[in-house]
Amino acid sequence: MPVWPALLLSPLLALAEQSIVYALSTPACQTQRDHWLQVIPPCFAVLTLLLTVMAGLEAHRRRRAGASQPHIDADTLAVRRFFVACLGVGCGALSTLVIAALWIPQWWLSPCAA
Repeated sequence: MPVWPALLLSPLLALAEQSIVYALSTPACQTQRDHWLQVIPPCFAVLTLLLTVMAGLEAHRRRRAGASQPHIDADTLAVRRFFVACLGVGCGALSTLVIAALWIPQWWLSPCAA
């Protein structure tokens, strides 16, 4: 499974989600319908979580292959690919956490309060 979506697309999805929500906040306040502001963050969180799971499956596959325990005769390419898979899991998990953490105040507070 490819690891690069979790490594590259997850942070971009977190930024795109915030940009979309920020762009939709003014029309939502004008029409007093903020349901789109509550639908978009969970969709992006599920998408980044899916990318994280894909990277996690790849890291698990590489761990079973023995790449997680480098030794003097270890294949450096296998160890490097295991490291990149673990890095993809961390990056994807952090992006999902950022989306969830920024959604909580948006969920509790109205964007039209000011």
